[in-house]
Amino acid sequence: MILPLDRPLQAGRKQDARGTMSIVPDLRSFRYEPKPIRLSPMQMLVVQLVCCGLADKEIAFILGVSSATVKAHMSRAIKDMGLYRRHQLVRYVFENGLFDPESAQAEILRRRAC
Repeated sequence: MILPLDRPLQAGRKQDARGTMSIVPDLRSFRYEPKPIRLSPMQMLVVQLVCCGLADKEIAFILGVSSATVKAHMSRAIKDMGLYRRHQLVRYVFENGLFDPESAQAEILRRRAC
């Protein structure tokens, strides 16, 4: 979409170096201001399993709890950190080096063997 240059810029629209307009916000920083908190061991385990790509039902089966319990752990962690989406929590875990794939995989195998 090209706008005439004689019109004033509207809120949320940015003009790049070439003079073209963008109405897409910078989504990388959208509402992403996590508060560092200490997650409970169960919350951290659930988050690590989410980072492995498992769905709530799969995590519930592995841990021997209901899927509502898994959702509650994720919701509580997201809320306590001041985030809005589950992918923001996963992003925080990866950016801060809190994800250990070996221990997550070992936990999956240990719990499946039971």
